[in-house]
Amino acid sequence: MKIYEGLKAGDLEGVVSPRFSIDQYKSKMGDDKNILVLGFVVDGQAPAKDLERFAEVGYNSILDADATPGTLEDGKHRVFVEFARKPEVIKQIAGFLEDLKKLTNIEEFEYTYHKGVNPTMVSAGTMAETVPTTPEAYEQRVDEMKVSEARKFFDLYDMMECKINESIMSVKKVGAGHELKFEIHKFGSTDVIMKEAKAFKIDMDSIAECTHLTKYFGPYDITKTNENKFIFTKGDQSALLSKSGW
Repeated sequence: MKIYEGLKAGDLEGVVSPRFSIDQYKSKMGDDKNILVLGFVVDGQAPAKDLERFAEVGYNSILDADATPGTLEDGKHRVFVEFARKPEVIKQIAGFLEDLKKLTNIEEFEYTYHKGVNPTMVSAGTMAETVPTTPEAYEQRVDEMKVSEARKFFDLYDMMECKINESIMSVKKVGAGHELKFEIHKFGSTDVIMKEAKAFKIDMDSIAECTHLTKYFGPYDITKTNENKFIFTKGDQSALLSKSGW
């Protein structure tokens, strides 16, 4: 097991969650298509720093490790461990986790991918199926997830043809004669997206646009910001879009 001075097997028992995330958080070292991030949950700042140092010592494959300086909303600390996204990364992650098992006395780890909430048991096989190991595979996966997320959010009644190329979403309602295109800026919590909107347009043209979109998409609350972006709201989730090509 890789150790640094003062840390030994079992020292982090009971303070590191057996569940971690992959590709949920953005890299601080570079583009996400080139770097993947493992996010661990730790009880306490001191053990979080221990895990940070453990990851940084003796692992040439680890680009960076960083513990959050303060507690998060759930009272926990996060430790982010970054690897280069390349074909051998699954083997590198598996090796790191095998050493971490000895430090934490965790028998088996499980992980969630991206925004997923359902965990998968760690194995070379499951990670190879889930985790993109090249920049090209990551970009393809992101596009697939955007399509799935957009369809889930917008197509309430399976009445839309939805395509996404990079950040441009094309939608066409079944029976409609025209296609609408939008640039996708963000999906997320309604509270967060509304807080980021500085002001809203309430002129007649903007109201007419929002009314047209409501008729096209269905029962969403649609508002237009001063930055000419539209906020589509469905309960506690919202999407921030701008027009593209119509």
